[in-house]
Formats: sequence, C-alpha cells, structure tokens
Amino acid sequence: YYVSLAQEYFAAQALRGLDLDGKPLQCRATTRKGTPCQRAPLPRNGYCPSHQHLAETEELAGMAA
Repeated sequence: YYVSLAQEYFAAQALRGLDLDGKPLQCRATTRKGTPCQRAPLPRNGYCPSHQHLAETEELAGMAA
C-alpha cells in the first residue's frame, strides 16, 4: 500500500516538472561555458530539446559496452 502511494507521489512530482525535493527539473547537460543547462528536460531522457543528441550518444555508448 505505502509503496503504491510513494509511486503515485513521485509520478505526480515528475508531471509537475519537479524533482524529489520539489525543485524544478533541469536538463542533464552542461553548456559550453560549463554551467548546468537551465532548460526543462523532456520526460523520456532528461535532456532538453537542444541537447537530445547527447541522449543518442549515451544509447550508442551503452550498446557498444
């Protein structure tokens, strides 16, 4: 019972664009200046539209390993 409540809570947080601490989600990438990307990520991989190529690179590296 409690596990299902927790799963519902975490899913609701993600739909609102918040992480587990209630902070807004951010793209996993860093900018050319080395600062974290401030854009909102897409739900499927954690990267914003500008950094989608990084997700594809991760997938290819995972297949090679």
